[in-house]
Amino acid sequence: MVALTAALVGCATTSPEAAIRDASGEVERRSGHRIQWSEDGEDADKVDRLVGALLKERLTADTAASVALLRNKELQASYEDIGIAQADLVQAGLLKNPSVSGALRFPLDPGAVVGGELSLAQSLLELLTIGPRKDSARASLEASVVRVAHQVLVHVAETKSAFYTLQAAEQTYAMRAVVAEAAQTAADLAKKQNEAGTINDLGLANEEALAAQVGLELTRSRADVASARERLNRLMGLWGRETDWRSAEKLPELPPEDPAATRLESLAVGQRLDLRAASKDVEAIDWGLTYAKTSRWIPGLGAGIAFEKAPEGYRLLGPSVTVEVPLFDQGRAGVARLEAQLRQAKARESKLAVDIRSEVREGRVRMETQRRVVQTYRDTLVPLRERIVALSQQQYDAMLLGVFQLLLARREEINAYRDYIEALRDYWIARAELDLRAGGALTSPRKATP
Repeated sequence: MVALTAALVGCATTSPEAAIRDASGEVERRSGHRIQWSEDGEDADKVDRLVGALLKERLTADTAASVALLRNKELQASYEDIGIAQADLVQAGLLKNPSVSGALRFPLDPGAVVGGELSLAQSLLELLTIGPRKDSARASLEASVVRVAHQVLVHVAETKSAFYTLQAAEQTYAMRAVVAEAAQTAADLAKKQNEAGTINDLGLANEEALAAQVGLELTRSRADVASARERLNRLMGLWGRETDWRSAEKLPELPPEDPAATRLESLAVGQRLDLRAASKDVEAIDWGLTYAKTSRWIPGLGAGIAFEKAPEGYRLLGPSVTVEVPLFDQGRAGVARLEAQLRQAKARESKLAVDIRSEVREGRVRMETQRRVVQTYRDTLVPLRERIVALSQQQYDAMLLGVFQLLLARREEINAYRDYIEALRDYWIARAELDLRAGGALTSPRKATP
């Protein structure tokens, strides 16, 4: 029995390192990023060096995601789910410890001798059902691996979206700063012209109102930048001096074309890690149900060896068997519970597959729509607004157009610039979300810094 137990547990390890490597491989194949994990924190200095090197350069969406995978404590905590599942797998492969029992019998009559017995017993049911228990725990571990990998991909997408939001906020702020400076210059000039009598008080008031309004919008933009930056700090897990990083100045331009979207729904169903985790949940419950059905009629079975010394002086040695009789509990409730959980898990898996197809269709439409919106602003609306302002200025200088119409033209030009930046931001966010919804399979991931 001891030899059999040693054979069963000899290769078991509680270290989740191999399983976390599997999760890292899933993430890397889909995003180009790798999971950094250390059981005892020995890699802390290495992580500090990697993060420091990344933060020295201007951050991009990819490098921001790399920092998040290195620093974010919520992600580090999620990796421990794999360690918990690994420990459960080891536990499922262990037999219960053997039990030793003994008794002494003291004589009540004169002349009799002390008697006693000693027995060693081991549960046979644990041995007979170790296969289903290990298979269930193994499926749970595999579910944890892909579920954690999916959480990492979700965090990567959220970090990229937050980075694009920050870039748009910074770009809008820079645009408003230029506009505010120009508006203030125009207001100062208008004041001199009013003093010289070349424009009336209404014209001066309009210029000053525009300068004040643009200055107010600049203040709001500064707050938007601070808010977006702090959200990105939280996602990356940065604090203290590490928050003094710089980002790339502008959003990336619209790429020549979008990723190929052929057979996107089938691709997503085959690639989504949360769907694979749901499938593994079904498998784990199914194995648990097999175990419950196997053990319901013999909930307890043990065998061992017993030694007895009779009061008469005889010594006896022989096998012993213990059987739990399912008189009051035949395991029906436990089996029914697992059957309900199995139906529940299957229904959730099916629903997720339906939702994935819908999410992909929605994401594709959103990305394609945002591309058209960006193109319209870039190629049509912004150039037209610039031309309208130029023509309005000419007519105003020729005293053919009122100051109100000129200010309105300037306002619409500013709004067109702002809307273009926001549309470009929304395109990149939609692209990152569609990549996630498709399981990270839309584009071939670039090799990212670990």
